[in-house]
Amino acid sequence: MRSLIVPILILVLGSSARAEHAKITLDVAGKGTQETAFVDQTPPDSGKNPRPIVKIKAGETIKIQYMLTNVYPHKTLENVVVHFFVARQGKVAQKDLPNLAEEKNVVMETAFEMDFKPGAKAGARTAFKIDAPGVYIVRIETKQTQSDHEHFAAIDLVVE
Repeated sequence: MRSLIVPILILVLGSSARAEHAKITLDVAGKGTQETAFVDQTPPDSGKNPRPIVKIKAGETIKIQYMLTNVYPHKTLENVVVHFFVARQGKVAQKDLPNLAEEKNVVMETAFEMDFKPGAKAGARTAFKIDAPGVYIVRIETKQTQSDHEHFAAIDLVVE
């Protein structure tokens, strides 16, 4: 009996020690294609999971939707920045993030700051077109969560 209790305690205590503060979904759709990315975390900036890839034709409508939820049951996350961007990058699965200070890289960028009460959600939907072929990253991320890590979801977008 004791041999079963110790592994169970390790699983329960270990999972509570790694409790996450955010659940994120990111959907990117084009004509006849759609991918969903789920929460990943930094560090590193590129996260731990491979990014899904969406391929579309230049000038085609791209639909994006994201939803971010505070999954802490009893903690308000104060002054959290929700940062969303679409930016040109050098290649699919690029590890370093594009330099958003260079205006030529940024297709779209938004950010807002809010307090996330337990269970609070924030999300958005948008549709737009990219005329220039290339590889882009679509990313929604948290900042300032007063944690040792941040959360994000990202998808690589290949415009042909």
